[in-house]
Amino acid sequence: MADNTIKREELEKLIKEVVEKNKSYSRDQVEFTPYCKRKMTDRGIKEGLVLDILHGSKVPYFVEIQRVPHKKEIETRHKLIYKISNKYSLIVVIIYYESILNVINVIRTSKSAEKLWRKKILE
Repeated sequence: MADNTIKREELEKLIKEVVEKNKSYSRDQVEFTPYCKRKMTDRGIKEGLVLDILHGSKVPYFVEIQRVPHKKEIETRHKLIYKISNKYSLIVVIIYYESILNVINVIRTSKSAEKLWRKKILE
């Protein structure tokens, strides 16, 4: 199995874990990085939408764990992808800390991008 693929059962388990973990953080414990706030403004994405989505108004259809070098350490990031309309998906990249859920990027993308993540799921 390639490194960038995941079995459907593993994905479903990961999605369930992420949804539960997100609900364990209050809205006050969610922080947006300055970079993220700037990009969200540029992209016309409201903080309220992201907060609603993270706290259970929608369930992601794909979750990917990324380990990224950052400031001489390896950071574990979660890329969550939500369907927000027939045309758009929302990609939310977060980092879990003990008392803070840190949102580091939010991107609205077209429906065609969904095909890219479907290829990463093994039946």
